[in-house]
Amino acid sequence: MQKLRGAEVWRAARYANPRAGMTMEALTDGEGKQADTSLEKEEMLRHESFPPNDDDQYYELLPAWSAHTRVTEQAVERALFSQSVKKAPWPDKLSFGAIRLLWKWDKERIVRLTKAAIPRRRHPSVWNRARGVVIRKPGKADYTQLKAYRSISLLSCMGKVVEKVVAELL
Repeated sequence: MQKLRGAEVWRAARYANPRAGMTMEALTDGEGKQADTSLEKEEMLRHESFPPNDDDQYYELLPAWSAHTRVTEQAVERALFSQSVKKAPWPDKLSFGAIRLLWKWDKERIVRLTKAAIPRRRHPSVWNRARGVVIRKPGKADYTQLKAYRSISLLSCMGKVVEKVVAELL
């Protein structure tokens, strides 16, 4: 989302809520500052959704471990079927519904894929991408207020399955 500029932010907003369209009232943040132009609104939304953090810390990766050997078919199944099929997939377009269908046909392949991702301590590159989308919060009285919007990240559904399995192992 940090790299989106100009029309890309508004395209993301239209994706989430087609009624939002290209015209939007001026936005006002919590401090009373007003954004009138598209560029000002974009910057205000970006700052609200992704505030700078000088306290970010970076850590070295831990040595390779053997958690992948503890991954079971049941753990992968729990992680897969606990997710809503209504979640939008991105960037690989592989939805939870499609993964569940594959599970019926070849569950061992999904288990092997999950196990393979864990000892490498990283996802395949396609799972590392996210698309930020700005959407309206439902039921807000005043959509000129910045707090009437929120950002969501569309992520790979298979990546979410692996993350949930790892979280269960910790």
